[in-house]
Amino acid sequence: MPLYMTLAGQFGYGRVNATSFNYVDLISFSNWHTSNASTLTSAIPNFYFYTFDGSFSTINNGGNDMLNVGNYISLNGFTNASTILYGTLSNTPLSNYGYFVSQANVWPQVELAYVRGGTITWNNAGAPGTGGSIYASNANFSGSYTTTNQGRFGTYWVNQNYGMANPTICYVWFTIEQSNLNANLSSFVDLRKTANPPYANYTQSVSISGYNILFGQMLLSVFDFENYPNGYLIPDSNINTFITNYVQNANINIF
Repeated sequence: MPLYMTLAGQFGYGRVNATSFNYVDLISFSNWHTSNASTLTSAIPNFYFYTFDGSFSTINNGGNDMLNVGNYISLNGFTNASTILYGTLSNTPLSNYGYFVSQANVWPQVELAYVRGGTITWNNAGAPGTGGSIYASNANFSGSYTTTNQGRFGTYWVNQNYGMANPTICYVWFTIEQSNLNANLSSFVDLRKTANPPYANYTQSVSISGYNILFGQMLLSVFDFENYPNGYLIPDSNINTFITNYVQNANINIF
């Protein structure tokens, strides 16, 4: 399931209805994610700890015919690299943006990025299919969450592929908002087929617009072949609980 992120738009400092910030401490966030994120997966019963193998920028086979030669991360607009290595962090206080791609063999796999002092649109796109298998079902839905950590809240959008005795593939896009951060998940397009498309045939996109944006994406999965041999959808209630706990506990320092 290749995954691409494209940043487009313009930075505008003329807006007076938002308070800017200097940077997000992604180093502390990375350390927290590495040490603590996996423990939060208990909010999702039968969480599947997919395998990171092959190159350092893709999952060649996540196990049980999942994510074969997929999960490429590309942050166009942030960097000129065609794919980003797992464990990459760009966190320069004087820059208008920063991003983090989590390390291999740390679950769940997550990307977090911020853009300050500007209005942008961020388009993400990916393609389904794993090793020639056909995923029987595809589902999209959205929601919102609220934490007790500094009044942080946000919205999320979910895309899931599941069925045919394979682990469920679930991507969650989410915003992190507070007094000096805002973002709007403004549009969702998912034209992906449930069968394998040609390589890099990515027709899924999510647009996020706003001013001072902190935005993330993560890869969740479940697998319980004995009780659900055809795979199953991760309920929204489990995703909502996970996202809420994740943002509420995450070490995200904004300066």
